[in-house]
Formats: sequence, structure tokens, C-alpha cells
Amino acid sequence: MMSKPDRYIVDALAASFTRQYIDVLLKIDGTGHRTYGIEYEFLPHRFMTLDDMTRLYRFLENTGMRAESSEFVSIDGIHVAFEPGGQIEYSSPPLKAFDARGLDDFLSFITQTNALIRDQLDIVYEARGFAPGRANAPLCLTSPRYRLLHDRLEKTGTRGLEMMKGTASIHLHVRIAGITELLHLFRRLCEMATSADFRMSPQRREIWDNTDAMRCGLPPCCNEHLNSAEQLIERLVRFALAADVLGENLPFYLTRDQSFKAFLYHMTTLFTDVRFNLKGPTLELRTLDSIPINRFREKWQIFVSSLENL
Repeated sequence: MMSKPDRYIVDALAASFTRQYIDVLLKIDGTGHRTYGIEYEFLPHRFMTLDDMTRLYRFLENTGMRAESSEFVSIDGIHVAFEPGGQIEYSSPPLKAFDARGLDDFLSFITQTNALIRDQLDIVYEARGFAPGRANAPLCLTSPRYRLLHDRLEKTGTRGLEMMKGTASIHLHVRIAGITELLHLFRRLCEMATSADFRMSPQRREIWDNTDAMRCGLPPCCNEHLNSAEQLIERLVRFALAADVLGENLPFYLTRDQSFKAFLYHMTTLFTDVRFNLKGPTLELRTLDSIPINRFREKWQIFVSSLENL
């Protein structure tokens, strides 16, 4: 049971962070525009090594992509990044609803880039949600963030390392155009997360359910009756305050750096099925397994139509 002093700390932080989230949303209220986005991951056909990663980085630069922090950016605004098992991740630029041309360009870029990687580097990227036996594969990203996450997931559950190195998903984003639509969008994404069209495959669900209970799964507030965006934000903030910070193994409310900036970074280390990201700001649906591109268009149409018809 939480002590009285700890409850005071949590209440104070929750009130402060909720207010700061709302302030950001109020600034864009009435001026934002609804757009959508895609993060599309693919699994390598074999274990990857750091040498493989070096070859991939060099290849992307040679194709004309610009290195930007840990990502590569195309002239059209498509971002390419990698996950801890060497999974490749393509992120679209913002797309308007039913932007067929923008979607075609993004999917064509993926197809062409994966084909070039296969032909020139002999690395085959596959659209599937899970590759068994990857828990002991090399860690292909060595930044402190991923080393700390790797260390934690070795201990918190039974399948966390498989999640890091042996799964691939498609994250679907919707930009929040104003605070008044936040609760409606969140509820719809919660419904989608468990729907036949977008829920995880049983194999991937089993992995995520045994990764880290503090930072994975359907957010508890998906199943609560909430009356306002403020209530939703406060519930999401309190959920994150109780989750351990990577490297400290203490809940956020007991850590040394309790700044809003530190909290926003902490939020990016939570991997719930539906996630609120103040950058954008966006809501993310994170449940869909990676699937072949020729099956994706139908999913995208359902996703966008469902939100446009709210």
C-alpha cells in the first residue's frame, strides 16, 4: 500500500503533468488538422549482427537518405529506423485521410528498399509478427536506452527478449486536432485494439502478456467510464507514474528527475496497446501484426474510415 507521503507526491505530479498536457492540447485546439501515420516493421529472416547493421547504415546513406540521430530520412520525408533484433521500421510522413497517392508512394518505397536490401546485402525482410527462437539473438542496438531495456526485460517477464528481437508490428497513428476529440479517438482505438481486424495474433499476444506488466497491455482506462479528456489524461499520467523508470527500477514518482521532460521520455518507454504521444500529438494503435503489403491497404481503409466517421 502506498504511504501518505508517496500519495502526496503522486497527486502533485499527476496534477502538474495533466495540466501541462492539457495546455499543449489547448494551444492547437481549432488550429490542428487530422492526419494519419504508419510505422511498418519487418523481421529479418535470420539473426542479425552489428556488422550487418553497419552494412545497412552504409547502404541507406548510399541511396541518398540523410542520417538524422538514430534514423535515416528520405527526400520525401519517410523515416527508416531499426529495432533491437535488426527489424527495419519505416515511418510515413503525415497522410491525409484517403490519400491514395501518399499511401502508394510510402508502400512503394518500402517494397523497393526491401528488394534492394535483399539483392545487395542478402538480408531478407519478412512481413510477419513473430519469429521464434530470437531471445538469445545479438542485441543490434547498443544505445543506453536499449541496453537498459534489455537488462530489465531479462528479469521482468519470461518473453521480453523475444518481444525485443523477435516481433514486428504495424503502428497506426492519428493526429489529435483538438482536445475535444481526444476521448472519442481514444475510445475508438481501444475498441480496435481488441477487434478481429486489429488485435494481436495469439503468438504475439502471449509474448506481450509476459513481457513487463508495468508497461505493456491494454491501458486500464480503456475499460473505465471517463467523462472528459482531462480525466483520461490524468489516468494515463498516473499509470505512467507507477511504472518503473529504465535503469532505476523505481516508479517514476520516486526517481530523482521528476521534470516534465523526463516524464515525456519515460512515456516513450511504455508499450501499451494504445499510446498517447504528446509529440504530434498523436494516439497510436500498436496491436496489428506485421502483414504483407498487399493485405495492408484494406486494414488502412478500415482504420481511417472508422476514425473519420466518428
